[in-house]
Amino acid sequence: MVTIKVNSLPVDLVIKDLATAFQLPYQLNCREYLVELSENVGEGYIKAMMLESGLGIIEYHCKFKMDVEIQFVKDFTHPLKFLYCTKGSVNHRFSNEDVLHELQEYQQAIVASQDYNGHVISLKKDQEVNLYSLEMDRERFMLYDECSSELIKSDLNDIFGDVLAKKSFYHEGYYSLALAEVFEQINSFDDNYFLRTIFMISSGYQLLGNQIAQYQDDLNNEDNRHILRQYEVSRVREAVQFIHENIERTNTINDICKEVGLTETKLQEGFKILYGSTINNYINDIRLNLASQLLRSTNFNISEIVYKVGLTSRSYFSKIFKEEYQMTPTEYRQMHIKKPSLDN
Repeated sequence: MVTIKVNSLPVDLVIKDLATAFQLPYQLNCREYLVELSENVGEGYIKAMMLESGLGIIEYHCKFKMDVEIQFVKDFTHPLKFLYCTKGSVNHRFSNEDVLHELQEYQQAIVASQDYNGHVISLKKDQEVNLYSLEMDRERFMLYDECSSELIKSDLNDIFGDVLAKKSFYHEGYYSLALAEVFEQINSFDDNYFLRTIFMISSGYQLLGNQIAQYQDDLNNEDNRHILRQYEVSRVREAVQFIHENIERTNTINDICKEVGLTETKLQEGFKILYGSTINNYINDIRLNLASQLLRSTNFNISEIVYKVGLTSRSYFSKIFKEEYQMTPTEYRQMHIKKPSLDN
């Protein structure tokens, strides 16, 4: 294992220390520092940028050829870290503890060390990792002075109010879809470095705002959480696949929730975000699309079609079909019957 000691803040020192340890050059473009891994070290890159008001961000997009342990050292209070693993897995521990916290894909953690103790991040050999680390110098963050009285009264005080790092803090979970969208925007942003700097400052505040909202949502029990996590998106898509494959069955929303392991609140939220629809409206759209195909391309009678789209009432089917197509199923079929060509 290769062990590297790096400074914590400002984040440009992280890049400089990594470059020195691997005997690699680094680049500076506007505020952004970048070190690209050489063939003997691995592949990918690590970049970092100081934003505003004590905020900085480090991006790890890399695969090392050896196990790597990065030890963050500092002679005063370490920054509050918001870690987001979007690919692969990483291990985190506090420098004064042996307990390892593994962050896997879709997971995030809020970490704060006690006193002057640092953080240790471990990356495994031959594993591609994407890790974002939003770093906050709590003492310099500008909102503390203006909002300190409000902060003390809120459930955020354990995270943001401990400016002198009197105790350690660790909170782990799955990051939200809103956070995932910010990471995608950061990864795909391709413009000159002046605009990228402005964009990254904005992204830093977006990450912080969404993270605070998610942390407060995390404090609720699971049945009362409303923010959709990124890993839950795949379950929403599983629900869509289940609906398509079982449209002939009259499944309730509760049946679908049990099938994919989400609460109705989370599933409804997922459909709203991903498809702009409620679950029932989405199911009705699937049924009506299938019904229209069957009316155009088969000789099934109306009762058979009602059964095949998972309904039991012919009158209800006719009602929702007419609302969608402004004609009855029989009129729709007649309109789409192929008429013989005049040339024949």
